[in-house]
Amino acid sequence: MLPKLFGPLRERYANRPGGYTRVLRMEPVREDQAPSAILELVDGPKDMRFALTARTVAHLREKGHAINDMTAANIQKVTRYRPNAEQDLENMIGKFETLAADGDYGVEEVVKKRVYPDLPDSR
Repeated sequence: MLPKLFGPLRERYANRPGGYTRVLRMEPVREDQAPSAILELVDGPKDMRFALTARTVAHLREKGHAINDMTAANIQKVTRYRPNAEQDLENMIGKFETLAADGDYGVEEVVKKRVYPDLPDSR
């Protein structure tokens, strides 16, 4: 991990003044209600906010709506430090528009597994 940390990751964040990570809170597991989160590196190839912003813009374009203030702020956030950000965002928006045109948003049904399968429901 050290060669990756001091190699490509160092180059990616060399010009960024801070804020290298993002914490995404998730719903807790129903049985134990423990808080859950995902810690991600921003401006990476798997940046969740970048993908969600692209999906939102594609949805707004499909419906013929204008971009609201919150989406405009998210666009500014996800493109500020990323090289070739505008082109990358347009490419991802295009992918979501293609999925929407095909009637598939690329989401598979997720079946939750019980942590304690032998316990009855508390409700």
